[in-house]
Amino acid sequence: MNKIPLVSNSSSKGTALITGASRGIGAVYADRLAKRGYDLILVARSEAPLKALAASLSTASGRHVTPIVADLNNETDLAKVQTKLKDDPSITMLVNNAGCFRRPTA
Repeated sequence: MNKIPLVSNSSSKGTALITGASRGIGAVYADRLAKRGYDLILVARSEAPLKALAASLSTASGRHVTPIVADLNNETDLAKVQTKLKDDPSITMLVNNAGCFRRPTA
């Protein structure tokens, strides 16, 4: 009996941009969307776990995975992600999972 692969590197369903993607719920979303045929843009502030997850998901799923190191509390990094969302027509889904915290000024 022939087995049908669970993952495929055939045509993409689009690209999902996921913030807060390096661990926890964001990493779970990334894994599941890659398995469902989405290419990924992963955004997180922790570079090492982000790049490790991107490499692992790309190898396991055959999907194109792009990591973007960005702290969304930093205005420059936030602008970088906003520009990516605005200018990349392949993005068909946004999973806005990043937590933001701003300390009150005295």
